Amino acid sequence: MATEFASWITGNAGSGKTAYLVETFCRWLQSWQPSLDKSQLQCTPSALIFAANHTTGRKLSQQLTDAVAGNYPIVVKTPLGFIEDEVNLFAPLCWQRLNLTPQFTLKLRSETEQSLATALWHNAWPKSMIPNAAAEARLVRTTLDILQLAGASAAPLEEIPHRLASRLSPEEKATLGDEEIFPLMGELILQWRDWCLQRGFLTYGLIYNLYGQVLLPDPTYQDKLKKRYQGIFADNADDYPAIAHDLASFFLQQQRSAVFTFNPNGKVRFGLNADPDLWENLAQHCHTVALSSPPPVSNTPSPRATIPSILQLIDDPCSLEPLPSCIRNIQTLSRSQLLRETAETIIEPIQQGKIQPQEVAIIAPGLDEIARYTLMKLFHQASIPVYPLNEQRPLISSSLVRALLTLACLVYPNLGRLIDSNTVAEMLVILTEPSSYSIDPVRAGLLADYCYQADPSSPRLLDIKTFPRWDRIGYQAETAYNQLRDWIEHQKQQQNTAQPTNLVSFFNQAIQQLLWKGNNFSVADLSSLRELTETAQHYWEVESRMPEVASRDPSYIIDQFIQLLRQGTITANPYPLTSLQQSFSQGITLANIFQYRSQRNYHRWQFWLDVGSPLWLKQGATSLFACSVFLRNQSGENLTPELEDEEHLKRILQDLLERATERVYLCHSDLAVNGTEQMGILSSLIQGTMPSEQSAN
Repeated sequence: MATEFASWITGNAGSGKTAYLVETFCRWLQSWQPSLDKSQLQCTPSALIFAANHTTGRKLSQQLTDAVAGNYPIVVKTPLGFIEDEVNLFAPLCWQRLNLTPQFTLKLRSETEQSLATALWHNAWPKSMIPNAAAEARLVRTTLDILQLAGASAAPLEEIPHRLASRLSPEEKATLGDEEIFPLMGELILQWRDWCLQRGFLTYGLIYNLYGQVLLPDPTYQDKLKKRYQGIFADNADDYPAIAHDLASFFLQQQRSAVFTFNPNGKVRFGLNADPDLWENLAQHCHTVALSSPPPVSNTPSPRATIPSILQLIDDPCSLEPLPSCIRNIQTLSRSQLLRETAETIIEPIQQGKIQPQEVAIIAPGLDEIARYTLMKLFHQASIPVYPLNEQRPLISSSLVRALLTLACLVYPNLGRLIDSNTVAEMLVILTEPSSYSIDPVRAGLLADYCYQADPSSPRLLDIKTFPRWDRIGYQAETAYNQLRDWIEHQKQQQNTAQPTNLVSFFNQAIQQLLWKGNNFSVADLSSLRELTETAQHYWEVESRMPEVASRDPSYIIDQFIQLLRQGTITANPYPLTSLQQSFSQGITLANIFQYRSQRNYHRWQFWLDVGSPLWLKQGATSLFACSVFLRNQSGENLTPELEDEEHLKRILQDLLERATERVYLCHSDLAVNGTEQMGILSSLIQGTMPSEQSAN
C-alpha cells in the first residue's frame, strides 16, 4: 500500500528525476524548520543520501548544496560506501556477535584479495581444475565474485552450494566442469571468511556479508539507525544491490521520509550486484510520480525521436525505415580508416568553432588499446584535449615505477634475479633525467653492459673505470652515474643498521632526492607514484597481520611485491583525484558503453564506434558469473539468454539516445581489428542513415 511520506520517481534519462529529488529534499528540510532550535542540535534532521557512484554522488552533492545555500551539511554516499563505513564504525559489535577478538579492520584491495585467496586455496582444488596458473586465477576470481554476489543479495553463505546447483543453467555449470565443485566452493568461501575475520581483513564481499547477516538484523544497530536518520533519499535506485533494498525497507517500516528515483531503461549495473527488479517492488509502497522526457527545443528531429524505429529493429531486423539526419554514418573498409575518419569528422568542426570538445563523446562496446591510443594520438596532434573515462593503465607500465623497482633490487639483498642490464639501463636514464647531470640512453646502455655486476644476492654498480673506455662517457654522464652509485651505496649501508629503511620510506626518499628536484610531474606520473607508495603501504600492513609470515626475510616480501606489480593487475589510477577529473572533463569523452552510462552525462554529439560489432549484443564483462543465481526477484528467469541479450541491448540503445541532444554518428568498418567481417545486429542501421560528409552542417 502506498504511503504519503515516501515517493517513487520514475522516468527515463533527462526526465528530471534528480531535480525532483532535490526539490523534495528542500521541502522536507523546510518542514523541520519550525522545530529546529539552535540550542538543541539533536533536533536537526539527518538524512541518508545515496547516489549510484562517486561521480554522480559529487554532482548530486553539488546540486543539494546549491539548493540549500550551504545551510545544511550534505553528505552523499554510495550504498557500498555507506555499508563499508557502518561495518567499520560498528566493528566491535560485529566482533561481539561473532565471538571474535576485537581488532581494527583493514580492507584488502582486489589484487591482494586475489593473491591471498590463491595461496590459501591452492592445495584444496582438484589438480584437474587448475592445469595452469591462469586457470587457477580465473577459478579463484570466480569464487570471490560469488562471495560478493551472495553478500550483496544478503544471502547466507551456507546456501551458496545449493543455489549454484539448483539455479545455474547447464551452460554455466559446464564452464565449471563438475557439479561436485559447488560444495567445495562453499567450504572454501566459509574458510576464507573465517581466515579474514580472524585477522581483521575485509573485502567487498565480506563487508556486504557482515552488514546483511550481522549488523542490519541486530536490534542494537537498528535502534542506532533510527536515532541517526530521519529520512532516506536515493538517486538512481536501479543500480543498487538487494542489501540496500533491505535498508530502504527498514526506513519505510519506520515511516521515515523516503524518496527514490528509478530509470526503467537504466540498470547499468545489472549483473554487477545490482537487483533493479527487486527495487522496483518498492514502488507499491510509495506514492508514484512518473516523469516524461522534456519536449524538443526545436522542430529539428532529435536522436530521442528515433528510439521507436531503432528499437523496432531489434524485434524485426527487416523493419528499418530511413532515419532522420540526426543519425548519420561513417563507413569504411578497414578499422584503421574508420578511426582516422572518425577523428577527422570531430576535429574539423571543433577547429571551426561549431562544437566544443566537451560536447563530443566517443562510445564503443569494447574500447581496445589500439583504438584508444590511435584516437588520443590523433586528437593530441590537433591540440584537442581528450577525457578517457576511468582509464586504468597497469602501474608497471610507468617507466618511473619500473626505475624505482630496479633501484630497490640494487639496494635490498637477494633480489638480483628480478633485474638485468636492460632494466638497469632504463633506471640510469629515468633517475638521472631530472637532475643537472643526466645519462642519455646510449651511454646508459654502455654503462649497464660494462659496469653492472649481476648477482642473485647482491647486484652492484661497479666503479665507472671498470669500463675500459670510461673517458669517452663524458663528464656529465660520469657525474650523474657516480652520484647515483653513491646514493645506492649509502642506502645499502642503512639496510645493515639496526633500523633498516622500510620499502615505503625508501620509495619516498628516492622520489624526493632523485626524481623531485623541483620539477613538475605530469598527471599520469603523479598518479603512478602515488599509487606505488600507497600499494606498498597497503602490502606491508597486510603482511604485518599474518603471524605465519612474520619470520620471512624482508627481501622475500619485496620479491613478492615486485612480482605482484609485474602481473599488471594493479592500475596506476584506480581512484582518480576529483580536481584532476574536472580538468580532464573539458576534453572529448572516450569510453566504453558501461563507463559512459555509469557517468550519466549528456553530449551534443555521440559517436558509436564499431556499430557492427557483435559486442553490442553481448553483456560480456558487465555481468559476473552466476549473477542471476543471487537475484531476489526472478521475474526474468524464463527468458532465454538470447532474449536477455536483446533486452539488455534495448536498454543500452534507449539510454544512449536519450543522452544525445543533437546528433549520433554510427561508425562502422566492414572489417574488425582482427580482419573478420563485422555483421552485428546493428550493422543494418547503416543502410537507413546518410553519410556524414553528405549531411548538412
